[in-house]
Amino acid sequence: MEEKKPFVKINNISMWYPQKSKSLSQVIKREKQWVKAVDNVSLELQKGEILGVIGESGCGKSTLGRALARLEHPTQGDVFIDDVSTQNLIKQDQRKFRRTVQIVFQNPFDTFTPRDTIEKILMRPLKLHGIGKSEEERKQKCIDILESGGLKPAEEIMKRYPHELSGGQLQRISILRSMLFNPQFIIADEPVSMLDVSVRAEIINMLVTLSREKDATVVFISHDIALTRYISDKIAVMYLGKIIEYGDSETIINRPQHPYTQALISNTPSIDLDEIRETIKVEGEPPTPVNPGPGCYFAPRCFKATKNCFKHYPDTVELESGHLVSCSEI
Repeated sequence: MEEKKPFVKINNISMWYPQKSKSLSQVIKREKQWVKAVDNVSLELQKGEILGVIGESGCGKSTLGRALARLEHPTQGDVFIDDVSTQNLIKQDQRKFRRTVQIVFQNPFDTFTPRDTIEKILMRPLKLHGIGKSEEERKQKCIDILESGGLKPAEEIMKRYPHELSGGQLQRISILRSMLFNPQFIIADEPVSMLDVSVRAEIINMLVTLSREKDATVVFISHDIALTRYISDKIAVMYLGKIIEYGDSETIINRPQHPYTQALISNTPSIDLDEIRETIKVEGEPPTPVNPGPGCYFAPRCFKATKNCFKHYPDTVELESGHLVSCSEI
């Protein structure tokens, strides 16, 4: 059977930030220190697929999302959408890139200009991109998309200012606004982490429904493993800027192979009430992202680490079809 060509190809994306030298010897030798927030991340996604990216706070998830959306220019690497380089696309036609790639942020209250009504907030990008032949047509498009997301009466909501709406309503509008251009690639960065538990399921279901209807490929960034399992087709586990395990959601949740993934899963409540999990405790804090290495970044905290783990960063191996792991002890 012929293998399907990936629709989104993330090719060796890195985000390195220079750190100012603090020691006199570094200043004299002019040694550059680099914070490797994202380090050589490569992933492939099919059309309409949802990829969950999980990991501890500070592991580089949000930085990866910003790099994919080109809110920051990667230190190296590129992203290809249907074989088209986004690096070249944003140089040649930034507006087309913004219609193709959209990002939904964590805090809905920081997403919108507080002095503008929802109508102005939704109408502005449509005008900017020349969508709609008239004000009436653009307004009707905004009304239709709000109502499709369960925001009724839409005409009344469009008259309101962001502070007059709840966080759940604002995040719905944020997601719906991202769909105005029928984007092919959406990055959702912790889109429900600041919302009440009571509205999270509604927002997530809306995001999934819209992505399925539009056949949009989604990167869903979260620290909530149970939620990521529910929404995602594939899961990538991130640790200190690197992807250390990747595969189908059920494979990652039920048969994790990397010690770090095993520890994460063991500390997550199971949806099976009869399942008994032995919690794996991970001692210590992640090492500094400033020039880490040379061995496995997780080795200082790993319960399975051997001397070899501290010498070389492990290669990525494929254990079964599509299940990739970076661990020398497997």
